[in-house]
Amino acid sequence: MRKEEIVEFATGLKRTYHTSDPYELAKIFGIRVEENIPCMKWFKAQAVKFKGYAPYIVINRDYDERSRKIMCAHELGHIFLHDDTLNNFANVGGKINMEAEYEANLFVLALFEDQENLNMNMADIPSYLVHSIIEKSVERK
Repeated sequence: MRKEEIVEFATGLKRTYHTSDPYELAKIFGIRVEENIPCMKWFKAQAVKFKGYAPYIVINRDYDERSRKIMCAHELGHIFLHDDTLNNFANVGGKINMEAEYEANLFVLALFEDQENLNMNMADIPSYLVHSIIEKSVERK
């Protein structure tokens, strides 16, 4: 999906459903979000989507509320933007799929921020900067 399409998709979700809350959007689309299970310290979040089954998101409860919301939006981005079968640890053959991660991060940015508040086109923000914005916004409790 092109960058502009991702921004428009996230903006369209906000406009259509009158919310940028990823938990509300997940509920609207029948996506279960689980936060109350113990997780390894290295684990942040994961989207799981298999053909024929409802997708779900698992988020490490050891992160603060704002961080969990960002991670939920990121995983929602993977569910909405990527193929029918997704078990997203962002690791394919030992390599991180940087394009998929960038797209999910751009989705987060577009979901939480309005284009009019920025001095540049959101789709023109370099991938390393989008990644940095999202990663630096996620903190453990």
